[in-house]
Amino acid sequence: MNISSKISTLFELGKIKIAVPIAISCFTGYLLYAPEFSLNMAYVVLGIFLIVAGASALNHIQEHKKDALMNRTKFRPIPSGKISISEAVKWSVFFLLSGCGLLALGGTTESLWLAIFSIFWYNLVYTPLKQISAFAVVPGALSGAFPPMIGYAAAGGNFLDWPILALSFFFFIGQIPHFWLLLLLYGEDYKKGGFKVLTDVFSVKQIHNITLIWMLATIMVALLLPIFDVLSSKILIWSLLALSLWIIPNSFILLKNYDRITVRKLFLRLNLYFLIIMILISIDKLYF
Repeated sequence: MNISSKISTLFELGKIKIAVPIAISCFTGYLLYAPEFSLNMAYVVLGIFLIVAGASALNHIQEHKKDALMNRTKFRPIPSGKISISEAVKWSVFFLLSGCGLLALGGTTESLWLAIFSIFWYNLVYTPLKQISAFAVVPGALSGAFPPMIGYAAAGGNFLDWPILALSFFFFIGQIPHFWLLLLLYGEDYKKGGFKVLTDVFSVKQIHNITLIWMLATIMVALLLPIFDVLSSKILIWSLLALSLWIIPNSFILLKNYDRITVRKLFLRLNLYFLIIMILISIDKLYF
């Protein structure tokens, strides 16, 4: 295997497409308490990126047999034979230890313990729970709330402060419709892998309705962020309102269209909604 193929395999093993936005959410949490660039911030953000890569690699190891059964995941590094389980274990340990080391270097003891607990929650609570309950995504959504909280604590803040609790709650709520939109796209594939899915409990129409409710809840929580001093600039608050008014009608198409194209578009728009909100918060803290 040449170097470019090896790097590509490691990126896939570490789920870089997930690690990057999570690192950005950690960056946003850091800025919320310490609105300036620093070397410590770089250590923390890179540390979280590596921790996510390590936890993702461990998840690949945990679910490699199930991944082999699903069309969406059968070409992942382990089931496709691009990397052995033993090598994946080594990379997972390397990523996790490197990430924790950087977090210890640039952050605080509190942030390091939060990161360790988040690994435990994702790999030892949420991952096994997916095989037991169709509602595992609700406790699993806590995984999305930890990174901004870790960033805030690493900058020196108390993770029980209202601003970071509000921001983390926004990420927690938003993880649920994010996953259920994925379920609408790949539900049958998840069933092939032996996972418990909502389609075992509800009809597709009911899942669309439930997902819409969680989408609207996510938008409502986002609109409450200025109350908790997460956003303070009037221009950016109005931008948040305009952004939310844009995504609300897009959410209601779930009541009319049940096709994959509609669901995929909404999934991408929800991701864009999260990204723009993180950008608004970053601009607010750096320039206002």
